[in-house]
Amino acid sequence: MTSTKSYFYTICGPILTLLLITVSACQSEKTNRTDVPDVSNIKVDFTLKRFDRDLFSLDTNQLETGMQQLSDKYPMMLPLFAVNIIHDATNPEETPLQAIEAFLKAPPVRHLYDTVQTVYGNLDWLSGELAPMFQYYRYYFPDKPQPEVVTMVSEFATDAFTYGDSLCGIGLDMFLGENYPGYNPEIFPSYMRRQFKKEYITVRLAKALAQNQVGDVTGQRLIDHMIHQGKILYVTDCLLPYTPDSLKMGYTTAQMAGCTNNEQEVWGRILEQNLLYSVDFAKYRKMVTPSPNAPIIFEEAPGEVGSWMGWRIVDAYMKRHPGTTLTQLINMNDPQKLLEASKYKPRRTAVK
Repeated sequence: MTSTKSYFYTICGPILTLLLITVSACQSEKTNRTDVPDVSNIKVDFTLKRFDRDLFSLDTNQLETGMQQLSDKYPMMLPLFAVNIIHDATNPEETPLQAIEAFLKAPPVRHLYDTVQTVYGNLDWLSGELAPMFQYYRYYFPDKPQPEVVTMVSEFATDAFTYGDSLCGIGLDMFLGENYPGYNPEIFPSYMRRQFKKEYITVRLAKALAQNQVGDVTGQRLIDHMIHQGKILYVTDCLLPYTPDSLKMGYTTAQMAGCTNNEQEVWGRILEQNLLYSVDFAKYRKMVTPSPNAPIIFEEAPGEVGSWMGWRIVDAYMKRHPGTTLTQLINMNDPQKLLEASKYKPRRTAVK
């Protein structure tokens, strides 16, 4: 491992050329994949519902009547929104009606809604992206219902979520661009704001769907978290097979290329530092949760590099056992056995 800080990011001359070739190759691999199932004949009953518009069109002078009508149209979303998303936690006695009224009458919220309508007045393009994603979802999870998908303004409470198997929500106010002045940098640092863009909407929803299917991590070791996150990323990749890996990871192209080119070194550091079976979450947290970096591996390594490595391991397992369904993969509850059965071997370091 070189001691210079240029190993991952500060790249110039022939190294930059190599990385650009690597990124180009990755994009080509995504567009020319031969392992993607044909889902063109799978029918999905998909309509993107604008809960944000229907909510803000309510007459606050007749709010109770309007909320009843809204409840008829959104029987799951309205109570979830009023009780769990915008409820004032400092006022446990607040009713759903009071929560909705306060939300609609708040000038900053109204301004935020107006901004969302300016940026996302027409979402035909998003429907066009989500429809094929749900075709893949039906292909891999044929027993699951087709979830309702709604858009909303949540005052920065959530970007995308699932509620059971029947409801998906998209917080459009979380995708107004990384330089939108309403994002407090103390709450949303730059590595997070980088993903607050249009191209991440479908990715964030796909990851929410994947998380819902995979469930919660059950172990405390780093390997438990790596394989758990690896499953989520693998399912996300199945739902969005032609989306660049950098978007799925929330990385810049340079960060993604750095991981790819130094996979062997990343794996070697995990083993050398006896991290794989560590239960000290504070020690390895940045490797498997959103973080600006993961300095326990390299000072320049991006956050969630352990999650990416888990994805590589899961991918190796599925390539070696192609008859495994996603449901079978998800139900494999022994990360150690999965690792051993994957016979994972990291790619050799490409940049010296």
